[in-house]
Amino acid sequence: MRNKLSISVFIRLILTATILFVLFGCRQTKQQGAVVFSFDDQYIDEWYSQRDLFNRYNIKATFFINRPHLLSAAQIEKLKQLQADGHEIGCHGLNHLNVVDYKDSVEVLVKKEIKPAIKILTEMGFPPSSFAHPFGKSLPEIDDVLLQHFKYLRKATYNINDTTIDFYNEIYATPNHYKVTNSMGIDTNYNISEENFETGLLRAVDRNEVLILHAHKTDSSLANYTVSPAYLESAFKLCRQHHLKSLRISDLENYFSGH
Repeated sequence: MRNKLSISVFIRLILTATILFVLFGCRQTKQQGAVVFSFDDQYIDEWYSQRDLFNRYNIKATFFINRPHLLSAAQIEKLKQLQADGHEIGCHGLNHLNVVDYKDSVEVLVKKEIKPAIKILTEMGFPPSSFAHPFGKSLPEIDDVLLQHFKYLRKATYNINDTTIDFYNEIYATPNHYKVTNSMGIDTNYNISEENFETGLLRAVDRNEVLILHAHKTDSSLANYTVSPAYLESAFKLCRQHHLKSLRISDLENYFSGH
């Protein structure tokens, strides 16, 4: 009788431990927070040269292309390879014009700058669902029109307060705010230290938000509007360390619908 009771108690303990593991173990390993790395303009050769770095850390970026009509056949092929790697190709305008200059003639902006860029990218095999505003600026009335042509819009925020980047609510996408977002630049001239970068990541983890970032040319020159591969690798390592998922802009809706 005692043996039967001992076995019964043992089985109950095992079942209880299993239930606790499922409830709390899964909760602890559930993905919390994510990050979007985006790159602007047409530094395709430089981006392509970092394929191994992106692949090593499973980073899927969004590359926003401007002046697509000036791309060479070799650059188009490199973009296709980046797309095949899982990256997104977005639109950055036909001629990199400031959309705010067209606040009184948005229809002209769409006709001369937006529709031609969409057409060219689509014919190349990159139908864009996202658009990054050149110079990072826009107005709500312009965004309302552009959302008829794109699913996502990205603007830019600058660290004018010289503070940690977790201060800027607009660079974090949330379930109620992801169609039009801002991003924080991480190029050399933006002076975002690795410690500051990590502070931004930790907010995304704590609040289950998506941190949106942008850069331009990837090289080691440390010139303005460049981000070094060494900085990127440190950033990617921090994302891995804190278990942040790498997203493209076009992944935002699916990401939040799953939470």
